Amino acid sequence: MSRLRYNLSWLCLAVLILSTSEQGLMGAETAVPLGSPQYAPSPEHPVGWRGDWTGRFPGATPPMVWSRRVKGITSELRYQAAKPLGEPGAASQPLEYFTIKDWLVAGPFNLEDPVKDFDRDLIGGETKVEPDKGLKAGTAVWTPLRVGIETQSRHDHNEGTCGQSYVDFLFTFGKLTIEGSSTPKIEGDFSNKVAYAHTYIHSPDEARVQLQVPFDGAAGRCWLNGQPTDLDLKRRGKAFEVTLVKGWNRLLVKISTADGVGKNYDGRWLSKWLMAAYFTPVAPVAYTTKNINWMTRMTGRSTSQPIVVGDRIFVGSGISDLMCISKRDGKILWLQSSTPYDGLTAEERTELPIKEKIEPMLAKLSALNAEVVTALNAARFLEGLPASQEAELDKLLKAKSDAERAVHLAFALMSRKKYPAMHDNEVSASNGTPCSDGTHVFWTCGGGMKGPGAYIIACFDLDGKRIWSRHDAFGAQEHGNHTSPALMDGKLIFAANKSLYAFDAKTGRELWRNTPGDWQNQFCGTSPVVAKIGGESVIIGKRFIHRASDGTELCPNRLDMTFAEATPVVEAGVIYNPFRFRGFKEMVSFISVGLPTSTAAGAKADPLWTPEGKEVSMTMRGPIFAIASPLFVDGIVYAVEMSGGLTAVDPVGRKSLYRQWLDGYNRFNRYLYGVTASPALGGKNIYLIDDAGYTHILQPGPTFKELGKNVLENLHFTGQGGNPCHQESFYSSPYFDGKTLFLRGEEYLYSIEEK
Repeated sequence: MSRLRYNLSWLCLAVLILSTSEQGLMGAETAVPLGSPQYAPSPEHPVGWRGDWTGRFPGATPPMVWSRRVKGITSELRYQAAKPLGEPGAASQPLEYFTIKDWLVAGPFNLEDPVKDFDRDLIGGETKVEPDKGLKAGTAVWTPLRVGIETQSRHDHNEGTCGQSYVDFLFTFGKLTIEGSSTPKIEGDFSNKVAYAHTYIHSPDEARVQLQVPFDGAAGRCWLNGQPTDLDLKRRGKAFEVTLVKGWNRLLVKISTADGVGKNYDGRWLSKWLMAAYFTPVAPVAYTTKNINWMTRMTGRSTSQPIVVGDRIFVGSGISDLMCISKRDGKILWLQSSTPYDGLTAEERTELPIKEKIEPMLAKLSALNAEVVTALNAARFLEGLPASQEAELDKLLKAKSDAERAVHLAFALMSRKKYPAMHDNEVSASNGTPCSDGTHVFWTCGGGMKGPGAYIIACFDLDGKRIWSRHDAFGAQEHGNHTSPALMDGKLIFAANKSLYAFDAKTGRELWRNTPGDWQNQFCGTSPVVAKIGGESVIIGKRFIHRASDGTELCPNRLDMTFAEATPVVEAGVIYNPFRFRGFKEMVSFISVGLPTSTAAGAKADPLWTPEGKEVSMTMRGPIFAIASPLFVDGIVYAVEMSGGLTAVDPVGRKSLYRQWLDGYNRFNRYLYGVTASPALGGKNIYLIDDAGYTHILQPGPTFKELGKNVLENLHFTGQGGNPCHQESFYSSPYFDGKTLFLRGEEYLYSIEEK
C-alpha cells in the first residue's frame, strides 16, 4: 500500500510540476533553437555556460568527421596484438596520440632478485619471440590485453595509476575486489616477479621515430626487432630514437618488480608494476588537417568555454583575458585584461598610493596585449609553426603574463587583504565561461587558490568597451574557483567560495548576497542554475534553492552534492544529480528532486527517486569524482565521471540503461584531470570529449551506440596539462553554431566544419 501511495504521489507531483513550473529558464524554448546560425541571444534568452546552461544545441548541424594529425610516419603506423599474417587488416589499429593500446601479456614469473636475475630469459627466446594468443611463453601463456582506464588497478584522481595508458600487471595478474565505497582490494603474490608485454607495429616504410616506455618497477628492458635497450630507472619516461623497418616490427617489453604493491601519498596501496609505450615523431613536426577551418592560439590555460554572439566568439584565457574572436576567420578582434585598477573610481585612482608605479605597469601590459594580438593574428597554426616562430610566440606570451602578474602583485603588496592575488589558481584564473544578453558580455575570473581569493567581475559591450568592473575578495577554496555566471531578470548571478551573489547587470551594483556559512555549501565548480516556479525565478545552488529576487533560501535542494563539482540539470521542474554523495562508505548514486510547487514560506523540494549506487553508477576501483555536468536528452540523463565512465539513466522508468567505459585516450591523475568536459547535444547526436581532445559521437537512446571518433593531435611543449607525449589537454565543452563546432583546448581554439 505504501508503495502504491508513493507512486501515486510521484505521478501527481510530476503532473503538478509540468502544469505549474516552466522548464529551466536558460533552457526555455525559443522560436529559433540554439545552435541555429540565426539564433540571437537576448536578455530573455542569454547564452553562456554550455550554451543555454543545458548543453543542448538542437538547431545545429555539426560535423561528424575531422582530424589533426602529425604529418608523417606516426600517422601511418598501425599496430595489433595478434601475430600478423600479411598486410594490416581488421585486427590492426591506427596509431592515435602515439599510443600503443593492444598487447599480448605473459607472466608472472618468479625471480630470486628482480635486479640481479633480470637477465634470465623466461620465455625461450627474448630476441626472436613472435607470440600469438594462447601460445606458450615459458611456463605462462600469451594473453591479449587492450589498455584503457578499465584495465588500471586503481582509479584514484590523486596520485593514482591512470596518468599513462599503462599495461598494469597488478590488474592483469591480481584479483581485484571492491569493498564499500569503491575501495579496491588486491590479492596476489607480487614479490620478486617479472612479466612481458608484446605488440606488432606496421610501418609502410623504414623510418626514424622516438620510442618512449614509461614504467614503474625494479628494472626494465625493451627489444625492437630483437635489439635490446635498457630502460632508465631514473628517467623512466625517457625518449630515444629508433628505426622501424618497412613492414611489421616486433616490440617486446620486460618489467620486473620487488613488490608490485606500493603506497601512494596517503598510505593506500598503488600499483608499482606497470609500463606504457608511445611512438612519437622526430622533430621538426608538421600537421595535416581535415575539416578544421582555423586554429587560434590562446593567451594561456583556461577551462573557459567559448560562446557565440552574432559573428563573434568570446572566451576566457590566461589570468584574466577576455578574448573576442572573429567567427569567420579566427582573428582576434580585441583582448581585454582585467586588474584591480579597473574596479577603482576616478577618485580612488587619483588617491592610489602606488599610482606613479602602477600606471607605467598598466601601459606596458596594454602594449604587450596589442603586440600579442598582432603576432597571433599573423601566425598560421593549422600545419604547425616553425620551432623558431613558436619559441618567439611563447616568449612574447610569457612576457605578457609576467607583466599582468606584476600588476596584481603590486596591488597585493599594498594591501593583501583588499587585493589578494587572483592568478594563483588551479588551471587558470579565467576558468569561468562568459555570458551575453546579445548586446553585452559579462565576465568573471579570479579566485586564487585556497585563501582570500580576489575576483574580477566585469561587463563589456561587444566592441570591448568596459561598461563596469568590480574587484572583490570573496575568498576561495583549495583548488580555486571554477564557476560560471548566469543572467536572469536583469541580474548577473555568481557563486564564489561559500556565497551566492546577484549584481545589477547594468551597473554592477551588488543587489544581494547569501552566505549560509555551511562548509558543505562551498562553491568551486558547481555553477548556479536558474529555473522557474510558477512564473517566479529561482536559483539552484550547491545546497539550497534560492529566490532570485532577494537571494532568500527557500529550502534545501536535497541533491547531496557535497563532493561533486558537477552542476545539476533541471528539466520540467525536476532537478537531476547523477553524482549524489551518500557518505564515504557508500557508492555515489543518482537522485532526482522535484522543485517546490511555489516560492511561499514552507516550500519544500521532494526527492522523487534515490536508487543505490550499485544500481546506476560506475563500479570504480577508487572514489567516483565528477566535474563534467550531466546532459538531459529525451528523458535520459547522461553523465560521465573523471575516468571516462559513462552512464545513461532513465529517471522516469527508474532504471539504469547502460554503463560504459569510453575507449579513448583519457588519462587522469593529480595534474591531468580526466574527462571534465560536459557532454553536449549537437543537432541530433551527443559529443563527448576526453582530456586528449578525442571526441566520441554517440547516438542518443537507451543503448550505447558510437557513431564516430575524431582525433586532434597537437604537441604542446610549453603546456602544463600533463598528457603523455606533450599532447594538448582539453577540458572544455564544445559550442555548436550552425555547421561549425568550436572547441577550446589548453593551447588553441579550434573551428571545425565539414567542407
